[in-house]
Amino acid sequence: MKVLYICADAGIPLDGTKGASVHVRQTIAALTRCGVDVTVLALRPGVPGPIAGRVISGALLGRLQGRAGGRVAAQATALASAPDLDAQVPFSPGDVDAIYERYSLWSLAGAVLAERLSAPLVLEVNAPLVEEQSRYRQLDLVGVAVEIEEFLARRADALLCVSSTLRERFARLRASREGVHLFPNAVDLDRFREAAVSPRGAGGRESGDAVIMFTGSFKPWHGVRDLLQAFALLLDHQKRTRLILVGDGPERESLMRCAAELRIESNVTFTGAVSHEEIPALLASADIAVAPYLPLNDFYFSPLKLGEYLAAGLPVVVTACGDLDPLLRDGVSSLRVPPGDIPALARALHRLTEDVDLRRCLGRAGRRIAEEHLSLEAATARLVRLLESLREAGSADRRSAAP
Repeated sequence: MKVLYICADAGIPLDGTKGASVHVRQTIAALTRCGVDVTVLALRPGVPGPIAGRVISGALLGRLQGRAGGRVAAQATALASAPDLDAQVPFSPGDVDAIYERYSLWSLAGAVLAERLSAPLVLEVNAPLVEEQSRYRQLDLVGVAVEIEEFLARRADALLCVSSTLRERFARLRASREGVHLFPNAVDLDRFREAAVSPRGAGGRESGDAVIMFTGSFKPWHGVRDLLQAFALLLDHQKRTRLILVGDGPERESLMRCAAELRIESNVTFTGAVSHEEIPALLASADIAVAPYLPLNDFYFSPLKLGEYLAAGLPVVVTACGDLDPLLRDGVSSLRVPPGDIPALARALHRLTEDVDLRRCLGRAGRRIAEEHLSLEAATARLVRLLESLREAGSADRRSAAP
């Protein structure tokens, strides 16, 4: 099977360290391991090497965007039929079995190339991008962005949504649940196997010396400021506990100032951006992991960090966790605290720093959840079956249309 994978998001370099970049590389590598021949078309391909598939120039993607001044569907049709497009597209109809695009603002590339190459379009949806961009950043031409989102929801042959919230949203846009699938972010369990079986922490630390860890990009909704404030409360009781914040992002400088204002900087380490290859070893060096998401009306995430915590056998303190809510039971497979409740977060962390046996019990339960529900191998096998079914459906349609 041959798949053209498209990432037209300027904020996702293929060689980047944030979760979106990791997820793109992981998906491509998993498909390749399953025998899929993947060609990657990316706006920011990065340096050669990190991608398992063949990477081709993404210069074309800037052209295949929706714009103001005309209906989006008409724009897509016009782009697909442009006579000079052949010079920029290194494929002909029949060369690829499916187009797989990670949904990004403005991009019509998947729809255009699916029409041009007579291939089914699979659209992976990781966030309600119009809403997210409007709420946390700035979005011009909102009407155009909304029209593109609605057009793609209807045009795609299959929508892969990482959470139930997104699945319901895009089913409404599509006016049908048919073809809308739930595909939560999965974890390569083998990469975290050693972390799951190794003694927690360097030197087998006991109570009072715990290392607490957060991994991810520092975005407002991740709740790292709440974590710093809770950690300051914890240090009133546990002076030797350390907090390691792994990653980078727009709030890093502000969070470093926050740690200094709280006078906890001697117990807090900001590692900066690290390669994803380093994450398993870092998690193996920790005792407790935290996902302190802020209160959200619609939790639409499928947190990659949380899956990796569980796969690494770490006990987790978590606020909201979306589709994992029914699995992460308080006191059984995690410690749950209300989003935004800083004293409750501090109490949960204190409890785990004091109770080594509870940490081990929660860590084992978390690893079982990862094995049973978050396996990348199982998720990719399901994805390949879906791609094969779309290919067969397309072949049947072409046969029935033949004279």
